[in-house]
Amino acid sequence: MERKIRAGGAAVTEGPIRLDEVWAFCTARLDDDDAYARAASEGPWRYDPGKHWRRAGSSDYEEGVFAGPPGAQAMCIAGTGQTDDPQSMADAAHIARHDPTRVLAEVAFKRQLLTEHKPELQAAVKDREVTPRVVCRIDGDDCPFTQGLAALYDDHPDYKETWRP
Repeated sequence: MERKIRAGGAAVTEGPIRLDEVWAFCTARLDDDDAYARAASEGPWRYDPGKHWRRAGSSDYEEGVFAGPPGAQAMCIAGTGQTDDPQSMADAAHIARHDPTRVLAEVAFKRQLLTEHKPELQAAVKDREVTPRVVCRIDGDDCPFTQGLAALYDDHPDYKETWRP
């Protein structure tokens, strides 16, 4: 499928989306997510509104996200701001919810789905001429899943706006 993009106010038709490029981009981003999760402090991560973290050299307490064994052995991995501040509390709960174990499970699931949508080479016949083309084995020329997954990483410098579903 050809895409129209705007360049300097004029519509420019660009060639078909290269699903193999989008798929490779998604694979690389999942590799990044996996590496960051494995490098992070081991979980489970926890947030307890009744437990606070004190910054070194300060008498100020902050909401905190903790990792490791409960109790005195727990390690604060993130301070999110003033104690009892609703935004600090929401930030701490969000960080704890996305601990490395959960991220690794999400990456594994996304990889499984991405593998099901892996592009493959097929022959296209047009005017009695056979032309090879790369298509999604499930969705054909376009792949809303692969393009949607890529769009989650649209802030990455390698993301191409023409991939947006």
